[in-house]
Amino acid sequence: MYPSLVFIKCCMRLPLVKKRYFLIIFLALLVTGKYLVFPPGEYYPAEGERQRALFSLSQVVSFLSKESPRGAALAGGAVIFGFKEVASDFLFLQSIQIFGDWELGRKEKFKRVYPVLQTITLISPHFVPAYSFGALVLEELGYVDEAVDLLNKGIAFNPRAFELWLYRDFSIRLFRTREYKKAIEGIKTALRIEGHPPVLERILAYAYEKDGQIEEAIRQWERIYTSTKDPAIKKICERHLKKLKGKR
Repeated sequence: MYPSLVFIKCCMRLPLVKKRYFLIIFLALLVTGKYLVFPPGEYYPAEGERQRALFSLSQVVSFLSKESPRGAALAGGAVIFGFKEVASDFLFLQSIQIFGDWELGRKEKFKRVYPVLQTITLISPHFVPAYSFGALVLEELGYVDEAVDLLNKGIAFNPRAFELWLYRDFSIRLFRTREYKKAIEGIKTALRIEGHPPVLERILAYAYEKDGQIEEAIRQWERIYTSTKDPAIKKICERHLKKLKGKR
């Protein structure tokens, strides 16, 4: 067994008071040693962002030390010894439990889950489910701007995670906030990335229509019709073109 895992296992057997001392030591190490969270060669956030993230992490550990001392010690030890994925998985499960707690109100859920989500994305910026599930949680709690911010962060770190583009520009901007122009720009950016799903091309045509850009929508559907060999897609294009040309 790895020495670090032995150490963490021993920490699990400590009395509650000693576990809290362990958490205090963990926070001190984390704040003073950036290499504990960001080893050489990995992403280093701007200083202001890093300070906010560290404050967020201190909130999480403080909360968990009261609610789940054993889990907090495990997560803290995992980060210290480089097992960031272990800590991320644990915190991800915590976010699910918080969201599913029916005894908590929306504001209290947000107060508890938001720093947890921010911490996961700090520790493991390429953990895509944290962004997609986190955005779902924040949107359901009524914090749409925060959901979009989280998706923006996820897209910046994971530009090929097209589900994040779809969630932000299709689910939220087209249907929730009706920010059609922002949705169009976002989808056009995603379309420039190699390997994008073909459905994005159809979503762009739909976004043009929602924004009232009928001629652009027609041109987009015509491009799709010309480029596809799928008979089913061609029929979809024909149906939309007929409808849009009737609006001229």
